[in-house]
Amino acid sequence: MPSGNRSQSMRDNTNQGGGASFGRRRLIKYLAATGVATSLAGCSGGDSSGTATTGDSTATGGSTAGDATEQPSSDEIPAGGTFKKAVTATTNGLNVFRVGDGETTARIELVMDQGFTRLGPEYDNILPLWFEDVTVEQPVNQIEIKLRENLQFGEEYGELTADDYLWCIDNIWKADWASFAYANDFYVGKDDKPIQFEKVDKYTIRETIPSSRPFFPYNEPLSYQFPIPKELAKPYVEEQDAEGLEKDDSIMRATFNGNLGPWDLKNWKQQSVMEFERAEDYYLRKWAKEDDRVPDVFAEAPFFDEYHLQYFDKQQTARQALQADEIDTAYIPSTKISSYKQKEGLKLYKNPYRSWSGYLGINQRANGWSQLRNKKVRHAMAHIYNNDFIVKNILKGRAEVQNTLHPAWGPYSPDDVATFDGSLEKAKQLLKEGTSSDYGYSGDKFVGPDGEQVELTLVYQSDELDDLRAAYLKKRLGKVGIKLTQQTTSWPSLMKNYFNCTNPAEGVSDAENLGYGEDGKDHPSIYNHGPWDKAVSSKSWDFMLTLGFEYGPLTPAGTIASLFSEEGNFNAYGYTPGKDLAAMRDEAQTAESREAAVGTIQEMLAYLSEERPVIFEYNPYNYYAYRNNVEGMGQSPPDSHFDYRTDRWTAKMYFSDGTSGR
Repeated sequence: MPSGNRSQSMRDNTNQGGGASFGRRRLIKYLAATGVATSLAGCSGGDSSGTATTGDSTATGGSTAGDATEQPSSDEIPAGGTFKKAVTATTNGLNVFRVGDGETTARIELVMDQGFTRLGPEYDNILPLWFEDVTVEQPVNQIEIKLRENLQFGEEYGELTADDYLWCIDNIWKADWASFAYANDFYVGKDDKPIQFEKVDKYTIRETIPSSRPFFPYNEPLSYQFPIPKELAKPYVEEQDAEGLEKDDSIMRATFNGNLGPWDLKNWKQQSVMEFERAEDYYLRKWAKEDDRVPDVFAEAPFFDEYHLQYFDKQQTARQALQADEIDTAYIPSTKISSYKQKEGLKLYKNPYRSWSGYLGINQRANGWSQLRNKKVRHAMAHIYNNDFIVKNILKGRAEVQNTLHPAWGPYSPDDVATFDGSLEKAKQLLKEGTSSDYGYSGDKFVGPDGEQVELTLVYQSDELDDLRAAYLKKRLGKVGIKLTQQTTSWPSLMKNYFNCTNPAEGVSDAENLGYGEDGKDHPSIYNHGPWDKAVSSKSWDFMLTLGFEYGPLTPAGTIASLFSEEGNFNAYGYTPGKDLAAMRDEAQTAESREAAVGTIQEMLAYLSEERPVIFEYNPYNYYAYRNNVEGMGQSPPDSHFDYRTDRWTAKMYFSDGTSGR
């Protein structure tokens, strides 16, 4: 969701223009790297849960996932078979216009690569994908991007060139009517000065940045966008018809992808299966043979004939299908790891680095409990919903406790985070102090102005982990006299009916002007369509599970502002901070150097820890079980955050004998 984050590895060469141009050396240690990782900070459902560090070793299964450095050459890999992955969210399609959640991004990345992906923290740590070269002037104030010359849209839309990017910037990505989720990434600094984009030649774009940009390449906006062909989008652009564009069949299915990704969509049955077939003219095969920065394995990739996302309404059902050899991989929640330590025919993959924050969302908009806007009440909830207990007893220690929006292994963890010990007596006291005078205790019940017991609503997607989290919250709230109603829903419904906030609040008559600004026309996105007292979700709620957030651990300022600044594009919670988080983001992202930004970033993280706009819980470990004949998944666990992020498994995975065996 918030600002994009990408990475990979190369070395600097000084060219005659004085800029840093990415060198060409073979990336032996990154042979597993296969395209763009999901680096848009994004919402994630249960089977996308992220991770932290430490914990039990990965050697927990009957066998373990392989080492990325052991990947054979492409001509030695047996090709064939249909790979089936279990998912719990397939109904949003491949909507490149409304991409915002991690589930949708992951699906789109099956059919479309992006500009580049990261291998490490430095400017030149990039693996080129659509972008053949990226030249950076030092300090980072001008960037030239050269597209590869064999990129083709499908459906006779022609070649992907600089013109396509420039047209999308002006007509879609920055257009007010579009409410594009990443529109703010095209502006820099406290005054929201626009980055200037100009065409140098058919394949080259020059970006001129109005201020220092020390965190490039993490926040380079073009690298993580999916261009839409002008001929396809133009009728909707002329009519400013956002709804029409997002529902267009070619958009929903990304059938214009051409040779831009390793797979083509073959068949899609909602709430059933998405079937992808091998793209016969995948552009990267050419460059694996000609560009020594692209691993050799891609010369024939992908190796499966087909790749299927098989939908299951419950993770338990997916695991049963895996054990019956009906599918090839499924997410394994931390609560079930012990039972998979010796499963015959399966191996476990563990990721301790995915930067994903699990938390209890709090609705502070007008259709949520009004008292949640008070920090003391949120502190009461942090005692009630105690993250130490959740990690130790529900997640069985396979996670790190999180007290702000940053992983325990991240470089900016502040020393002065606020913690809560789980005292219900403290929670009761904070409830009495934090609520208005017409709230209080009547016996064991916490009652409101009408004299009735306070009753709150929790919404989430049912699965084993979230069911346990919900039960814990309900029990603990009951002990402080508050009743909890649980509402389970699907992932698409969670996003559409609860996180999307484009509806007028009760009593707001001007439904056309719910946004910010004097005229109410400023809409950061569909997830923050306006101020907390004007724009709300279609269904009311107080707490939310399932939806967490992915973030850039090496540049968290952008994600913090996107999620928690008043006009942040993902501030569906309606939180109104006392600090100008957007200005602090700009200060950090335009500092003279990364080192100069550390203090500001840590101040932001410490502020979130104290404020608790949501109840931070954990960085979970991520586990997947694979059938033993599946190869090429990468090292388990990966050596670093970058090793995980750069591994597009689907393109380089294969069956050991070239068939699924089903």
